[in-house]
Amino acid sequence: MSLEHRRRVAACIEDIGTDINRLSQNFYRHLLQDDPALSRVFSGNTAALNRKFFNMLAALKNVKHLEKIEASIQQLGERHGCQYAVLAEHFTPTKKALVTALEEHLGDGFSAELRQAWDAVFDEVADLMKVAISAAPPAEDDSAPVTGYDGDLLQAIGGEEVVLRIHRRFYDVIFEEPWLGKFFRGKHETTLARKQTEFMVAAFGGENRYRGDTPAFVHMHMLITREQLEVREALLRDAIRAEGLSEEIVERWLRVDRGFWAGLVKTSEEECVLKCFGQYPVVAKMPQGYVSVANTSTAVDDG
Repeated sequence: MSLEHRRRVAACIEDIGTDINRLSQNFYRHLLQDDPALSRVFSGNTAALNRKFFNMLAALKNVKHLEKIEASIQQLGERHGCQYAVLAEHFTPTKKALVTALEEHLGDGFSAELRQAWDAVFDEVADLMKVAISAAPPAEDDSAPVTGYDGDLLQAIGGEEVVLRIHRRFYDVIFEEPWLGKFFRGKHETTLARKQTEFMVAAFGGENRYRGDTPAFVHMHMLITREQLEVREALLRDAIRAEGLSEEIVERWLRVDRGFWAGLVKTSEEECVLKCFGQYPVVAKMPQGYVSVANTSTAVDDG
C-alpha cells in the first residue's frame, strides 16, 4: 500500500463529511442483504450501527500513520473479536458492502484509482485486525454488553443539554486539576465540552454528529496511565452527581466511558505514537504532594 493510496482514502473520507450517516445506511443495507447472518455481529439500533461504521472509517482515515498505530489497530481487532464475536471471514463481505456503498454514494467520483486505494487500505488494516482477532479469546456469550455504548442512556439522563451541562462542569474542574490539567494546556474548554458531548451523545444512543477521530487516535501521542483515568473518572463521577442524577445513571455513564479505556492506557513513552516529525509525547508527571480535587479519590506522591 502506497502513501498515495492512504492520502486518497483520507481525503475521500474528509469529503464524505456530513453524509456519513447516509453512506452508513447504504453500507448496512448491502451487507445484511448479502449476508443476513451478520446481523448477529452488526446488531443494535441505527445510532449504534452508525457509530460502528464511523469508527471503521476513522481507523481507515488514520491509516496514513499505519506504521505508528499498528498497536491501536490490533487493539481494535482484539476488541472486535472479544466483544462482538467478529471473525476473520467477516472482512470479505464487509469490504464488498463498503466498496458498493462508496460506488453508489460517489458515482463517477469513485474512479478506478480511488477504488484501488480503498482496496489497498482496507486490506492492510484488515490484515492487522485479523492477526489480533485470531489471538483474542472468544466472546463469552451472546448477551455480552456492547463496549462503549448504551442505547437508552441519553433518554434516561434527560437529553443532550444535561450531558453538555455535566461536561461543562467536568471541564471546569479538570482544567484546574493539578495533575490531569497538564494534558489540557493550550486547549479551549468550551470546544472540548462540546466535542465530548457530541461523542458521548452518540454513545448514549443519540444522533451521531461527532466528526473527530476516535479516542485511541486522538490520544495516541499522550502517555495516559490507568491511574490517571481513575482520577479522571472520579472527577466525572462528581460532575454527574452534582447534576442530581441517580447512582444508577452515574454507573451506566461510567461503564460506557470505561469502554474506551483500552485504547488509551499506556505504560511508557515508547507506546506513544507521534503524528509528525518533531512532536514529543505528552507526559503529565504527578506533582509532589499531589492531592486530587475529586471528592471521591485522592492520591499522594511520596516523592
